[in-house]
Amino acid sequence: MNPGIGLRLKALFFDWLLISVYLVLLAVCAVAVYTVLFDGVPEMTVSQSQLLAAFTSVIPVTIIFSVMEGSTGRASWGKRRAGLKVKYNGSPVRGSIIRNVLKFLPWQLGHMSTIHGIYVGFDTSFSIICLTLSVVLVAVYVLMAFARSDNRHLADLLAGSRVLRTEP
Repeated sequence: MNPGIGLRLKALFFDWLLISVYLVLLAVCAVAVYTVLFDGVPEMTVSQSQLLAAFTSVIPVTIIFSVMEGSTGRASWGKRRAGLKVKYNGSPVRGSIIRNVLKFLPWQLGHMSTIHGIYVGFDTSFSIICLTLSVVLVAVYVLMAFARSDNRHLADLLAGSRVLRTEP
């Protein structure tokens, strides 16, 4: 049964809390490592900063959510709390990877735009294109979720997934 936008937003809120806790712990660990091993934040190139951001935030979160939604429970932490699960037309593993890579892609594009902007300038083509793609993708996801009767967004359609209520 279609859960409606309210339960999906509730799940999104809980998932956001989980991601926020992870990022706070990551920041605390980074400060500790930089303080103990490097006597402060080391100088990094644009590429090093891009890789650090991707491999410490977006990629681990994408993997964690893909595992949660592709495993037996078929639900992220937030979806479980909201009484939701993800149903896939095909392989749950394949579907969850596609769904979560697309779901977190705007976040990565935002990182890429911001990091490039800090080092090179926010008025460069790369920063502008990444930022525009990030904002457009988020807008498409949100508009689709609100406009479609089944509340599916682009990542759901491309992954062959749908979010449903769990059976009581």
